[in-house]
Amino acid sequence: MKLKTVSAFEKQLKESAPEKLSRIYMVLVADAYERKFYVNKLFRFLSHYKPNLSFQSGADALEMGLFSEERVVHLEVENGQKVIPDDVIAIFSGEKCPNPFYAAIENEVICLDLTGEKPWDKKERLVEELQKMARQNQKTISASLANQLVDVVGNDLAALKNEVDKLALFAGDRKVIEEDDIEKVTKTEKEVTAWAIAEALVWKVKGVKRQEFKDLSEVLALIALLRHHIYLGIQICRGGDMPSLRKNQMDVYIPFCKKVGPNYFFERLAFLFEWEVKAKSSSFDLALLWDLLVIHYDTLPTTEFAFSGS
Repeated sequence: MKLKTVSAFEKQLKESAPEKLSRIYMVLVADAYERKFYVNKLFRFLSHYKPNLSFQSGADALEMGLFSEERVVHLEVENGQKVIPDDVIAIFSGEKCPNPFYAAIENEVICLDLTGEKPWDKKERLVEELQKMARQNQKTISASLANQLVDVVGNDLAALKNEVDKLALFAGDRKVIEEDDIEKVTKTEKEVTAWAIAEALVWKVKGVKRQEFKDLSEVLALIALLRHHIYLGIQICRGGDMPSLRKNQMDVYIPFCKKVGPNYFFERLAFLFEWEVKAKSSSFDLALLWDLLVIHYDTLPTTEFAFSGS
């Protein structure tokens, strides 16, 4: 059985435990750290129901152990074995699985298959993992702040885990990780660059150089930051309270909103939606996307506005 999301995989595990646990599991994901992360997570789950389980790695571990103790043996997919001893729960992992090997164990295996995961699905998964990591540190982090953390750090799960651990430590006795914690603790070059690009495009604070996107995840991260700034502008135009803004931001954003009005932000929000649809189409070149964004954001009209905010 192949399951395409972590939530579906975990649901299946919980529903099968403890009487109907499988003897063969598989974790297919491109990133080596994530493979290890989910293999270890799976072992901890199994150990909850089988406290005496031991964990071993490699094909040699398939030989009968001393006293025939029940074991979990981690194997690379390319080292797949035809026979799994009765005292062994096998966890295979790899970037992908050859069809003949999977077909041979299809009726027995429970497989977490993230090989076809879309960038936006991966971001959603990472957000959920960040929230779980925070709970393991006896903290909570909202979905919106977890999204922001992914935008800032990127989609590297190892780096994200490191940031959550630092944020939990920084929060001290507080149970909730706050936006101010991220601003103080999580400082990366990517944060400065991505935030500055989005701010410059929406608020016209300065020009930006032409960007070379490495992959779709960088485009989607920029989209998230642009959307944040656009919604912020709409809220300011509507006279909303902005307690989270620093004085230097208010000195820039509020006069700008007085000048351009809400239509400026609505027009850019509409185009951002079109730009996101194009970004998710494999037929669009990423460099062309940047040119389209800059051209439209520079040429969309602005109008004077009777501002109602404070």
